[in-house]
Amino acid sequence: MTDPYDSPITGAAQRRHAPRHKMFEPVALTLRGAELRAHFLDLSSTGALVHCEVPPNAGSYVIIHALDLETSGRVKWAKGKRFGIQFSQPLTQAMMDVLIRQG
Repeated sequence: MTDPYDSPITGAAQRRHAPRHKMFEPVALTLRGAELRAHFLDLSSTGALVHCEVPPNAGSYVIIHALDLETSGRVKWAKGKRFGIQFSQPLTQAMMDVLIRQG
């Protein structure tokens, strides 16, 4: 039996359950002690699409600093200067509200 999420018809969008919000918010990422400048391009409670000049590799663990908020996550994929982060814990609605208002 095949996984319905692997179907070209459903694709990655079908796997996303949390609404995504387009934005362009500067963030800082800490990767193995080094700080990287990046931007959230879109955001959901479970992850973000991020742009960075030198993106981390898939599988990397990062700490994300945005405004006065801090969270962590793992890079799920990277292509060119864009990559997807899955947060270790979903963002709270209060955290989402702060980031969306600023984005």
